[in-house]
Amino acid sequence: MRVVTSETTSINSLSVNFGLEMCSKVVILGGSGAMTSSCVYDLYQTSDFDEIVVADADEVNAERLVEMIDDERVRFEPVDATDVEDIARVLDDADYVVNGLPFFFEETVLDAIADVGGLTGVDLNAFDFDAVLDRSEELTEADCSLWFANGGLVSTIALGMVGCEGFESVEDVNFYWGMWRLLTQTTTGLTATVTHEHDPNVDERARWEDGEVIDDLPPFSQERSFEFPDPVGEQETYVISHPEPITFPNAPIAEETDVERIITRGVWHEEWAEYERTLHAMDAFDTDTIEVEGGDVDPVEVAQEQVKRAGREREAEWQPPEELSTETDWTPQTILSSEVTGSNDGEDGVAVHHLEQPYPFFDGNDITTMREYGCYVGVPLSVTLQLMADGSVDEEGIFVTETSGLDAEQYFEEMESRGFELTEK
Repeated sequence: MRVVTSETTSINSLSVNFGLEMCSKVVILGGSGAMTSSCVYDLYQTSDFDEIVVADADEVNAERLVEMIDDERVRFEPVDATDVEDIARVLDDADYVVNGLPFFFEETVLDAIADVGGLTGVDLNAFDFDAVLDRSEELTEADCSLWFANGGLVSTIALGMVGCEGFESVEDVNFYWGMWRLLTQTTTGLTATVTHEHDPNVDERARWEDGEVIDDLPPFSQERSFEFPDPVGEQETYVISHPEPITFPNAPIAEETDVERIITRGVWHEEWAEYERTLHAMDAFDTDTIEVEGGDVDPVEVAQEQVKRAGREREAEWQPPEELSTETDWTPQTILSSEVTGSNDGEDGVAVHHLEQPYPFFDGNDITTMREYGCYVGVPLSVTLQLMADGSVDEEGIFVTETSGLDAEQYFEEMESRGFELTEK
């Protein structure tokens, strides 16, 4: 196995990573959340933005994050994510925006961005592709640039790019998400997302084959054994509702190598798999409501609420990193991988790449389990925003990683400088 990582640089010792003189303001919507706190922290550590605004409805956690960072550039601003005018108020004098709000606020956020105009940003959401991309012309006219389907997806797409670059022609591109955390190590948004991805009525599970998207694949289908690095190890993976099969065909390297098939698979810790299979076994997804003691309840919502409640209780206490996960000998993490099968001069080969997140990311400061876990999402948000601010990515309207002109090598250099490890097998 070849390790492609450079010597890890302490985040504390990083200067301006991109050599920027931004002199500007960035607003992180939902900035104290599990997936975005590390974005705020990384912007604090590696950028020269004059103002870094944590815009959130959760004042307690937002103020705690600001207090932990303890930098005059970083401050909290309350915001109502259901109100277009209030989001626009927070964005009014900003130059850059990070949208880390749950996907059901997407329309409200886009309305506010279009109203304010002149914004450059990154967007964590990866749902409702057609509806969001249809607004690209509107944002272009408003002088806005928004990198959609950001976060961990940037890493998987970049992994696929690197894998394809080693071949003249490519047969298969397999993306893998190894999501390794206990059932009660979760947040409201993560629980809703995992449950949605296993809903049999969702048609977003797809593969791309011979120029066509084949969707509506059943949950737990397209099984394939794959070996992740520890602690995930070898697992039976299955198709998940991630957009790589839909978007990756648009990557220039995919077109150049005539990629034939693309699919995204994943695996959660066995506690999550048992939770989801139990919902399927009791037909919970196909039951609207059931009567319990004179009232109507949705069985899926009840199950989700219990998991969310347990997660909220765990996330309420900020702790030193060594005390975050006392039940196991491993820390919660997501390992992202690609497996590309191709040929050179008629000889077949396979290239496997893994991206592993650092631990701890927050320099030993008190933090919560899921905020530590979420750095695989938050750090790409920070890196890509800084690439846009630096002019390394210069697109208009709404676009995705494949059409951004991203230099995958540069991206991974930035991720490695923050302690992420890229390996090739």
